[in-house]
Amino acid sequence: MQSTTLRRLALCTLLLPAAASLASAQEIVGRKESVFTLNERVSAGGWVRLFSHAGDITITEGSGGTVELRAEKDPRRGSVEDMGFVILRQSDGLTICAVYAGYEDNCEEDGLRGDRRRGSSSDWRNRGRVHMTVRVPRGVRVRSGTGNGDLSLVAAVAEARVSSGNGKVRVSGVEGRVEASSGNGEVTIEGAGGPVRANSGNGDVFVSTANGPVNASSGNGDLRITMRRLTGSDDLEFSTGNGRVLLDVPADFSAEVEASTGNGRVTTDFPITIQGRVTPTRLRGTIGNGGRRLRMSSGNGSLEIRKAGDGGDDDR
Repeated sequence: MQSTTLRRLALCTLLLPAAASLASAQEIVGRKESVFTLNERVSAGGWVRLFSHAGDITITEGSGGTVELRAEKDPRRGSVEDMGFVILRQSDGLTICAVYAGYEDNCEEDGLRGDRRRGSSSDWRNRGRVHMTVRVPRGVRVRSGTGNGDLSLVAAVAEARVSSGNGKVRVSGVEGRVEASSGNGEVTIEGAGGPVRANSGNGDVFVSTANGPVNASSGNGDLRITMRRLTGSDDLEFSTGNGRVLLDVPADFSAEVEASTGNGRVTTDFPITIQGRVTPTRLRGTIGNGGRRLRMSSGNGSLEIRKAGDGGDDDR
């Protein structure tokens, strides 16, 4: 009796991983369609999440409370059926992932997870692309990313977190916080109503906000930042490995400044109380009443602090 019970326990133990794997498998829809469409309601304040390994993502503002997706497949060396979609309907919103059939991808709230090396193709990067065009309701929050493609978001959404592994990123009209990044492309943010964090591994970063603060960086590009208004006392930080930093701030700007460049000049439109020794490539001092800390650095470029409206946008 005891040996029979042990055998049954051993069999159940062996079956558990397989059962768990089946339970965790996500349904893939839209594999046969070359153009996949979807309409789903998402309330204001809810999340709309969109992810793809490759392809452009274009997000604009719709006229109602419905997310309208149109996804066009570009199979390249594969077939239309190699690509499909995982749709997650959650209590806080909607998640849509474009996936490759045969790959161990998992669609999650923060993107695609899985081991692409175990797919049926010898090189997943040569597989097809999915180009998403999406209309979203005003006031939702958006999180979106593509591994290889341009990403554009032009809508009055409450918050945006967007990224591209290899492409341009453009964000415009967001009413609140913005986080935007590209591994290898230009990042542009216009008209943001809240704090901004922007970075590019190898491209210029342009930011224009109605209200800061802003933090931005680039591995190899210029930073051109305009803040029309600043509230609070949050710190500001701007760094580039090889480019200029042009910072336009309000006329009543105050900060404790630390600026340094390996090969360039540091200049400012504002009167500044200098701390320590003055050199062309390094500046430390206080503008106005101080308070927030402003850090600026470049490995090979000039650093400028300018009054917004004094011609700063002309260099764009």
